[in-house]
Amino acid sequence: MEFISILLSSLLFIGSPIGFGLDTIAEQAIRSRLSRVEDIQVRVDNGSNLNLLKGKIDGLHIGSRGIYPTPGFRVAIADLETDPIDLNFGKLQRGKVVLDQPLNGALHVVITPEDLNNYLQSPEFTERLNQIKINLGNAAQAREVSRYELTNPKATFLPNNRLQLELDLSEPSLGDSLNIKAQAGFTIENGHRLVLVDPEVSVNDSPAPPQLVDTFTANLGDRLSLRNLEASGITTRVLDSSISPEQLNLVMWVSIDPSFTR
Repeated sequence: MEFISILLSSLLFIGSPIGFGLDTIAEQAIRSRLSRVEDIQVRVDNGSNLNLLKGKIDGLHIGSRGIYPTPGFRVAIADLETDPIDLNFGKLQRGKVVLDQPLNGALHVVITPEDLNNYLQSPEFTERLNQIKINLGNAAQAREVSRYELTNPKATFLPNNRLQLELDLSEPSLGDSLNIKAQAGFTIENGHRLVLVDPEVSVNDSPAPPQLVDTFTANLGDRLSLRNLEASGITTRVLDSSISPEQLNLVMWVSIDPSFTR
């Protein structure tokens, strides 16, 4: 949801002098919030100056290529189109972005396997990876697993809407390691819940026991459900998703409740 945070904070451009070039101001504001951007085009449909003075714009259109929401993580395509936006202009003039009405929009994101793997192999992701706690349901087993490190993560986009994740589970003091591969297709249930299709897990190229597969996939859809964001005021639904060897494609509908900005 970093892109949403960038969008909201960038709406401060509406408080700039009318006629100063809102498209340019908006683009500069968004660029300043991104770690890096290769190309971005912004169009603000402001209707009339009177509406603008009331904190209302007819829509915002952002087309970007090669953006880095965080260092090391490149998104090949991120396009956003919003419905009309209604802001509390009095608070906007004081530097606060507060919605008077929900902000709705459609977001199209494309991620390539090359970009994803560059991020997976970055020090930032490695640190996050080893903070993950695996719940094995047994305290002794959990302590045993905590002695190991997860290294060399790699993602492979496969045909037929399937994704493979591979990593090494190593014990630093002994130098031993296990190569773990997990592969699955996926569908999105009700627009928010991830459902794995025919998951497969192997350890050193040997099929993993079914109980291990169950451990890693149990309740995964609930943990990754987009409905978890709704408590913060963000409602997101996946309208379309696909994986091919070349890219991951996501089209999402996003609605931001005014409570998110207060």
